Amino acid sequence: MPRPNHHFSPVGLVQNPAFGAVVLWQFGRGFQAEKIDALPPLNSFFLVLPIILHAETLEVVRSTYPSSGLAKFVSKVAESRERLYAIHERAVALRGLTLESVAAGVSSQLLSVNYESAAIRANELKLPTPVEGIKIHLAGAERLGRWFSRLPQGQVFKLLQVEP
Repeated sequence: MPRPNHHFSPVGLVQNPAFGAVVLWQFGRGFQAEKIDALPPLNSFFLVLPIILHAETLEVVRSTYPSSGLAKFVSKVAESRERLYAIHERAVALRGLTLESVAAGVSSQLLSVNYESAAIRANELKLPTPVEGIKIHLAGAERLGRWFSRLPQGQVFKLLQVEP
């Protein structure tokens, strides 16, 4: 029996709700590990994929020490003002993917939504060891979660020049 011939673009392999759900779950895990008495607000999830799915910005996340925080990350990105403003543009462009990723995370039980507080919990699960190609994305998402947890939500959006 012939095997189906699936041709997925590199963008299609990364920008899909299942992968997005795992990235968002890792972001939530980082947030919750840093601030154990709080959950990340839903609208902060709309900032994760625009940063993590963009290779250049992800590299800045990777090259910023975890202890340096979000302000240091933003100062590095803002060395080129256009790169900082591009985060907002990507957030708008990827909001559909973010919503689909949250939905995929909820349906797979990676995430739970608290509808009263508009916050999302990254559930305690043990996932299989990720393949090498996505470890960088997951580590970056966890780092973002930790950075976001250290600041008031309004300050996160203000630093990143993104309107909530």
